Amino acid sequence: MQKTYTLFVLIFLSLVMVLSIAAGEEEISKPLLRVWPTFRPEECEDWAISPFICKRCLWEGKQYAQKIFFYESGPYRLHGCYLEPEGFLPFDGKK
Repeated sequence: MQKTYTLFVLIFLSLVMVLSIAAGEEEISKPLLRVWPTFRPEECEDWAISPFICKRCLWEGKQYAQKIFFYESGPYRLHGCYLEPEGFLPFDGKK
C-alpha cells in the first residue's frame, strides 16, 4: 500500500513539475544534488523519502540521490540513483 501511495506521489509531483515548466516558471537557482551513502536496506527505511527507490539503487550497487530544483512555488525533488562516472540517474519506475 505504501509503495502505491509513494508511486502516486511521485507521479503527481512529476505532473506538477511539467505543468510549472509549461507555465513558464523558471528556476530561481541551480539544482542541488544530494547523494546519500547507503550500505543496508534498513537505512533506506530510516531516512529516505522514497525507500523503494533507495533500495533499488542499493541492489544495483548505486547510491540513493535527489536532484532538487528550486522554483518560486517551492522545491521539486527528482529521485534517482547516483553512480560515478555516469552521475545522477533519475528513477523511471521500470525494471
